[in-house]
Amino acid sequence: MDRDDVAFPDPNDIAPHATAFARMMFAHAAFEREVRLLIDAINPKRPGFGERPENQWTASESGTGKIIILIKHHRGSGLPQTEQIKNLLNEAIHPCRDRSFLAHGTWSCFNRRTLTVEVRGGIRREEPGLPPENRKFSASDIERIADRFKDIEAELCKIRRSFEPKMTEAEVRSASSFLRSPEQTARQQ
Repeated sequence: MDRDDVAFPDPNDIAPHATAFARMMFAHAAFEREVRLLIDAINPKRPGFGERPENQWTASESGTGKIIILIKHHRGSGLPQTEQIKNLLNEAIHPCRDRSFLAHGTWSCFNRRTLTVEVRGGIRREEPGLPPENRKFSASDIERIADRFKDIEAELCKIRRSFEPKMTEAEVRSASSFLRSPEQTARQQ
């Protein structure tokens, strides 16, 4: 251990890390919800399709591949957004792994000089012979993960909304009149 490492830091010292961690977890939940909604939009004939456990895959190249197969099955090979969806899902792999490492690893110490938390991973499932991984995260490192989730979620939302049927001008007027108060409606008449 470094002389600046603290095994049991004062909670105030790591408050920025805890706040960034909570923000990252909420951003990840929003990202996952958007992926499920996108899967539902790809297969609109079966509501709740993206919520079913058998239709939820890990953030990996194979998970991305399964969603691309789903797109081709339900929307055909010519969907122009397929490549963008593939790229966005592949971009999410690294932040998802970082989130998992932070959420499931052991926060072993805090370095007062570098303002980083050292996180120790468990057994490496893909390579069990290697020792556990240790990584250091600053609060801003964790914030960047949260920001990446938000960016990817926003792009996936734009794509999903492009699948939704467009409203006619009459439908837009009808919807906006529904949202007006009775006083606004009376003034327009």
